[in-house]
Amino acid sequence: MTAEELGQMIWNVKELLRNVYDNKDVEDVILPFTLLRRLDCVLVGSEALVATNMKQLEELGQTSQEDIDNMMPMLMDAAGYKFYNTSGLSLSKLITVPADLTNNFKTYLKGFSPNIREILKNFTGKGENASLSDIFSNLARKNLLLQVTKAFVLNIDLSPDKVDNHMMGTVFEIVIRYAKESVGIGAGQFYTPRDIVRLMTEITLLGQEDKIYQDGKIISVYDPCCGTGGILTLTKDTIEETAKERRVDVTVNLFGQELNDKTYALCKSDIIMKGDEAKGIAVGDTLLVDEFRDQKFNFMLANPPYGVDWKREYDSVSAEAEDKNSRFAPGLPDKSDGQLLFTLHMLHKMDPKGSRVGILSNGSPLFNGGAGSGWSNIRKHMLDNDLLDAIIALPGGLFYGTGIATYLWIFDNKKPESHKNKVLLINAAKDEYVQPMRKNLGMKNVLVSDYGRSEIGRIYHAFETCDNAKLMDKDDFFYTYITVERPLRLIYKDVKTKYAALDEKKQSEALANIIALDDIDTERTDAEFFAYLESKKIKTTAKLIKDCRTFFGEVSETAPEVHVIPLDDNSDLVADTNLRDYESIPFKTDIQEYFQNEVLRFAPDAWMDREKDKIGCEFPISKLFYEYQPLRSVEDILADIRALEEDEEQELSSLLND
Repeated sequence: MTAEELGQMIWNVKELLRNVYDNKDVEDVILPFTLLRRLDCVLVGSEALVATNMKQLEELGQTSQEDIDNMMPMLMDAAGYKFYNTSGLSLSKLITVPADLTNNFKTYLKGFSPNIREILKNFTGKGENASLSDIFSNLARKNLLLQVTKAFVLNIDLSPDKVDNHMMGTVFEIVIRYAKESVGIGAGQFYTPRDIVRLMTEITLLGQEDKIYQDGKIISVYDPCCGTGGILTLTKDTIEETAKERRVDVTVNLFGQELNDKTYALCKSDIIMKGDEAKGIAVGDTLLVDEFRDQKFNFMLANPPYGVDWKREYDSVSAEAEDKNSRFAPGLPDKSDGQLLFTLHMLHKMDPKGSRVGILSNGSPLFNGGAGSGWSNIRKHMLDNDLLDAIIALPGGLFYGTGIATYLWIFDNKKPESHKNKVLLINAAKDEYVQPMRKNLGMKNVLVSDYGRSEIGRIYHAFETCDNAKLMDKDDFFYTYITVERPLRLIYKDVKTKYAALDEKKQSEALANIIALDDIDTERTDAEFFAYLESKKIKTTAKLIKDCRTFFGEVSETAPEVHVIPLDDNSDLVADTNLRDYESIPFKTDIQEYFQNEVLRFAPDAWMDREKDKIGCEFPISKLFYEYQPLRSVEDILADIRALEEDEEQELSSLLND
């Protein structure tokens, strides 16, 4: 049976809940029961040894829940796993005594080790108010507990010899996808397809072999938005498989944080079933509270949510960003999209001795935000500290919940000499790197092929320009954003009419004195207007000059330039804000030369206000790999139209003849 078939079989238990549970609540039954069934199947054969240990505790008078929990290591050894059940019960045994099912179910759940009890409580989504009874009490009240338990015991075999850990993880993911899609929620926010994770893992680990595969080496792997833990577990599997091939003993410790209680429960349970205590998995909002605040990690991999706002975290994140040594100090993106906050968080947790980061994103972090914005400053931070190693444009159709362009970023704070101050851009958004799926899963219709993964890895490892890659200097991504000004040109006429039209609050005694002058309505330039006022003994203060220009002046392209001091041609020119323009000039381009050739040629009176210069940074990967696709010729289009017309005529003729 395939993982897809098994996942479908588990999800079909929902039919027992039809018309009793709302669609959104079905997962509250299916997910924890899937875990319980898996735990039951895994613990088969451990009951006797656990019972023996429990008897020893009873003989010592250590029978309270606290006493039993304190003996957790001993009971884990007895069970042979990082979890156990002391009740002597299982789902299979529970259904043999239907009359006592509800009471026995409570005893059964209480018998699990503390780590499993905590996971089960998180499945309820009730946080600190959760109770183990929430797992089954509603089913019992609706007389469905026996039916659901039987459905899992009699129809669904999750024994390790039938369903290995890898397949079990896939089954969990499939069931979650069904659950989320049934209520219109994209499952992609909870897990990342394994073919993408494998690619991300292999690229992130590539070139680090000598550092990883040493006897006794301890490696830490972290995901700040770990979902169901697929990225963590596959990374660990990859390292351990290679270590086994090389005959070295490597320990991989997993760390992760997940916001969603239920997804956290799935993540932790999956890791526990693979032989880890999962002590490094925490629940909570990474942006608000870093549960691993003082820790650094060797490898960090993540697929943060795309385009999800962080308004709820804004006050806390903004306050933290004020500390120049904090994780968010380099800059803040728009509140509408928090992807780069997770990137900053991970970069902040890089070990000074060497760390690698692999992170997935959509296109927004590449280019959103102009020079001086939080987005741009974050990108600048990556390059200023020479952390960014590569960006890989991925093929479309890889994700369950989106068809948009996606990218894999690789960061390294101990780059080899040949990588320093360089960034490799890889265009892997090509059909040659994927293979079609036999059946679509949501919006996912292709897989990264073995060839694709190998070829992308080869291109990255070569770290040089080729057909599908460009090796860039870091300065290639910087630009100077300059302000281009042009002079204000004014004439003055019909002054009395303009004054009369002013709001009373804007009228003043000084302006009234001006409109009382003879011949004030005669058309004049700015210099002529203020010379006329001076001849009439009108004292021109800075405010009066500003008011006259604002209320009485009219823009005229043919008028002379306006100077800050009206009758002083040596004073600065006044800029016309309506003619203000901006230019983004690449770092490697001489600004004065660019201005001469690209601006003054079209606007000879323009000047640059260099005090307003801003340094910007973006990664225009699509532009760099753009391939012109010639339009079809008019002849070809007309030929298609004629062919369609002929087909229509034939069909019409056939209908008439019939």
